[in-house]
Amino acid sequence: MGQTKNHYKILGVKKSASFADIKKRYRELAKKHHPDANNGSKKAENNFKIISAAYTILSDKKKRKEYDQTYQRKSQPRRPPGSAWSNPEEEFNFRRERTGQHGDFRQTPPEEEQKFDPEFPTRGFDLQFMIDLPLSTVALGGTLPYSYEKYVKCLDCDGTGSVDENECPACKGKRLVVAPATVEVKIPPGVADRYTLRINNEGGEGKNGGPPGDLLLQVCMQAHPRFKRVKDDVYAEIPISPELAEHGGPLEIETLDSIQTIQVEDGTLTGEELRLPGLGAAILWGKKRGDFVVKFKIEED
Repeated sequence: MGQTKNHYKILGVKKSASFADIKKRYRELAKKHHPDANNGSKKAENNFKIISAAYTILSDKKKRKEYDQTYQRKSQPRRPPGSAWSNPEEEFNFRRERTGQHGDFRQTPPEEEQKFDPEFPTRGFDLQFMIDLPLSTVALGGTLPYSYEKYVKCLDCDGTGSVDENECPACKGKRLVVAPATVEVKIPPGVADRYTLRINNEGGEGKNGGPPGDLLLQVCMQAHPRFKRVKDDVYAEIPISPELAEHGGPLEIETLDSIQTIQVEDGTLTGEELRLPGLGAAILWGKKRGDFVVKFKIEED
């Protein structure tokens, strides 16, 4: 079994790095190694994929935790008891002696890198961004426009890279240029924070008639000033006067999408909860919803 890749080393961040640090470093590396910024280099394309894969893991809290646990178990190769760390050649010799293989070691020559054909149809690259969404949209779903930039065919040269047998001044011969784009994004009701939405064919445009890539948007739920989402339930701390807490009575409150009148019981204490069924976040992208939980807080005189 091969070693697990060190995603922290790939992005050049410490294991204790915050989400903001990881996000900042990913954007720096993605910009540097994007194939369209490197004349379609296969090496740049491979680096870009490795960087994106590392970021996908480390930007997700659950995946990052699972990765840390897995990497701790698999990152260190097996070695004989009491032996010191060896270099790759010594490690190979050790395995060969144990398996009984003998004879001269002949290294297989690396395969030659295939030459890049600029006329071959090439699929556009996937684009990954983060989309900040309010709690109500994440909990109940909705549709909203999202604006971003992507590579599109250069209209000055019609994607050929040249004008009158000279290099196109608009795209510098790259055949693609960066242009603004806007797409209507459908947010599924009850989508989880950090979930990645895939929008087909809205990524970078392909070259020479190749298909476009996809647009990937990672959901980032914005903090709400009064509400807090816990799985499918939404909690709200509601202040009440000492008189209302002591004697009880009706109270009008705001939920995610409505105004409700609740009944405060007499003798209510700070920290007591009232659960309103079916007024929380959507469950499993369906029509059913969790609960809206009111947590009372008695105001000081």
